[in-house]
This record gives sequence, structure tokens and C-alpha cells, in this order.
Amino acid sequence: MRRIIAAAALALLVPSVASAADVVSADQARTVSLRDGSAVVYFTNSSDKFEVVTTVAADDRSPALRFTHDLAAGQSAVIELAGDEGSPAARLVLTRDGDKLRVDSATRTAATGL
Repeated sequence: MRRIIAAAALALLVPSVASAADVVSADQARTVSLRDGSAVVYFTNSSDKFEVVTTVAADDRSPALRFTHDLAAGQSAVIELAGDEGSPAARLVLTRDGDKLRVDSATRTAATGL
């Protein structure tokens, strides 16, 4: 519950919504709309690591999932939310671009069934 409140508070501090490709600076945050919910993305950049934190939730009553990634220059991390069979999957690609983070959100054309 605390994580959901923290993610919601962070989203209120920076209410912008990421477009198809958005660039984020250190200690900023972006809220990205995903298929049935949203993600809040931010990063910190210290001398020894570039840590990206992404919190994903369907709504304020659902459990939130938090993903953390340490990215080297040029590296990317992908978070994908699969849809029902035949429906598109939501995809979030986080790429370190120097001292900034590029956030790309897209919908894949077809979900893969497991």
C-alpha cells in the first residue's frame, strides 16, 4: 500500500504523460499510460550507477510492481505487458542516452500466447 501511495505522490509531482518517445532528466519522473494502467518512471545518476525505477499499476487499488535497472551508456531495459491472445501487448523501452533516459512506449501488433 505504501508503494502505491508513493507512486501516486510521485506522479502528482510530475504530472506530464510521456509521448511515444520522451527524454527524462535525473530526478524527474514521467507517467506513461499503458493498456490497463500506468507506469511512473524516474532515474537517479550517481558516480557509480545510473538506476532506473519503474512502478507499474493497473489502478490505485491494485498491487504495484516495481522494476529497477542499472543501465550502462547505451543500454536498454524492456518492460512488456502481454495482452490476451490476439490483443496487443504494451511495451515500455527505457534507454540510457548519456546522462538522460529515453522512454519509448508502444503497442506491439500482436501478443504472443504462452
